[in-house]
Amino acid sequence: MPNNIIKTFKSWPQFEKIFKSYIPKECFLSENKDKCWKWQGPKQSRGYGEIGWGNKKYLAHRISYMIFKGEVSRDQVVRHTCDNPSCVNPNHLLIGTQRDNMIDMVNRNRHRNQHENQKLNIEAVKVIKWMLKYRSEPGLASKLARLYKVHKTTISSINVGRTWSWVEV
Repeated sequence: MPNNIIKTFKSWPQFEKIFKSYIPKECFLSENKDKCWKWQGPKQSRGYGEIGWGNKKYLAHRISYMIFKGEVSRDQVVRHTCDNPSCVNPNHLLIGTQRDNMIDMVNRNRHRNQHENQKLNIEAVKVIKWMLKYRSEPGLASKLARLYKVHKTTISSINVGRTWSWVEV
């Protein structure tokens, strides 16, 4: 049983049993070890499985990693190598940072489909970061916000690393 993250679970074995009930039985057959295990429980709007325990909801793929592979610290994310958000096959999951996850997204060309209405792209963010780093002038953030047609808080979030932190200049 994971010891730090899920201390709130009064009965890990019971939770694990409930979790596994949302995975089709045939997934556990050896011939299906490399196929996606499609989560049959509740899902978020973007297709990620979730499971509730008490008054909290947890990402199903994160719980799958914990059940089958081990602990995941709070600062780590569980990434899909299959790019299937509803997959909970532990063979398709690996841990990393949010930066790793964003790099995966770009390398696998997923960012265009998920963010069609997004106003910024990697090149724009690189320019913004460069400007903020190497040019100091009053009102620069506001000017960049107007130029890229985003809110000033978007520029501020980029500047402090709250968003787009994986993009380097």
